[in-house]
Amino acid sequence: RRNLSHVLLAVAAHGPLSRASVAARVGLTRAAVSTLVDELIRDGLLVELGPSRPGTVGRPGSALQLNERGPAGIGAEIGVDHLAVCAVDLAGRVRARTEIASANRDRAPAPVLTQLSSLVRQVAAEAELGGLRPVGLAVAVPGLVARDSSLVVRAPNLGWEGVDIGPELRTALPGLPVTVDNEANLSALAELWRGGHDPAPRDFIHVSAEIGIGAAVVLEGQLLRGTHGFAGELGHVPVRPEGPECACGGRGCLEQYAGEEAVLRASGLSPEQAAAQHPGPGGRITVLAVRAASGDQR
Repeated sequence: RRNLSHVLLAVAAHGPLSRASVAARVGLTRAAVSTLVDELIRDGLLVELGPSRPGTVGRPGSALQLNERGPAGIGAEIGVDHLAVCAVDLAGRVRARTEIASANRDRAPAPVLTQLSSLVRQVAAEAELGGLRPVGLAVAVPGLVARDSSLVVRAPNLGWEGVDIGPELRTALPGLPVTVDNEANLSALAELWRGGHDPAPRDFIHVSAEIGIGAAVVLEGQLLRGTHGFAGELGHVPVRPEGPECACGGRGCLEQYAGEEAVLRASGLSPEQAAAQHPGPGGRITVLAVRAASGDQR
């Protein structure tokens, strides 16, 4: 498995490559690499493009690249004001995507999960039409998720507590693994793996600021989860203990001062009116930005 991984990563990072070039990069014999490549081709992870480097001395090798019609990951997000689903191929390209406005705050989990499952099936079908094969589902939620489980322990901005979202979502893609995690954690992993940094950062804090404020800590290239998986909950750190009560049960949390709704209110805008003017993800901040650009000092 380790050698298969080395070969696949070499082609992903530097392909198209011939078998000989892969062998030189990973430090294995050509015979070993050829056996590994054959297995990756059989599993639909790599494809051969035909002879490479025409006109050079010796028999031309057959160039290898990631299979554009191979496995796909399905990613889904439950937001406070939206639901989103995408399909991503082996190269990290988004091949199908849908996003809808959805007022999920204090909404019962069951209808939210039913609606999300429908979107997952829709995107998976689009991916299959493009020749892709969905192999798993990852779901981002704005709340605390118990480590190595699909249990949302608490999502204050949704009003959810003790909700296991796995069973419902597993019916959307039967037989495939489902991963559930905090949205900031998954965002940090995306930044680590697909952020386009050269060199890739090994130690950083990723902060996401929307209706809620999330954060994730990456140390030595690994996500820091903490004992229970709750590390990085920046939005619910009390910055003014005497401050207003927060949905999480604390007082004076950072979200009460720097969350989207707090910023809108501080600028004199009603979050509800702003949402009515510009529904959907990012709509309320659009109102704020337009006001600021027009010279509104507040």
